[in-house]
Amino acid sequence: MTAPDDPAFAAFWTLVEAVTAPMRPEPATRAALAAAVRRRTIAKGEHLLREGDVPGEIWFLVRGLVRYYYLVDGEERTGQFFDCGDMFGDVAGFATGQAAVQSFDALEPSEVLALPRGAVLAAYDADHAMERFGRRMIERGFAGSQRRTANLLRLSPEDLYRRLVQDRPEVARRVPQYVVASYLGITPEALSRIRRRLARPVRP
Repeated sequence: MTAPDDPAFAAFWTLVEAVTAPMRPEPATRAALAAAVRRRTIAKGEHLLREGDVPGEIWFLVRGLVRYYYLVDGEERTGQFFDCGDMFGDVAGFATGQAAVQSFDALEPSEVLALPRGAVLAAYDADHAMERFGRRMIERGFAGSQRRTANLLRLSPEDLYRRLVQDRPEVARRVPQYVVASYLGITPEALSRIRRRLARPVRP
């Protein structure tokens, strides 16, 4: 349970209001969700969800850094990173009640607001603004997945790394090299070679 004026919940609610504007969720919806969510602290390396588990909640990241990954032939392939202020979760499993096909773990000591599935679905049913929030967050996630797929198909690992550093420099700095390599689909040694090439001064 979280108080509606708790700073972490207030940050989450700011996101809700920005996404649902010009609609506004009802005060009763805010109170109901605040009563249902709980704060979770996750140690570095700890999992929020493992492949095969049925997702019972989605999360708002209060602090830290989280990723999701797939296991492919026993190797981790990182799909995406989530930083402070991001909403994330296994949306397919959350929506259908089926087992997750991906895992989520913390790359740093992290804290999340966990929103239980039942409370979220009840908010959708009770409040059109929250239904709008859910739809728009799914649309954002779908668009992000499309961009990620297009980049993997069109860009070289070096260009993918350039884009990560350009678009999310703070994340690129904080993520361990072997995890960045798994995000790019290459070995850590190949990433080291890319970084050395990019670090060389450009001759006139």
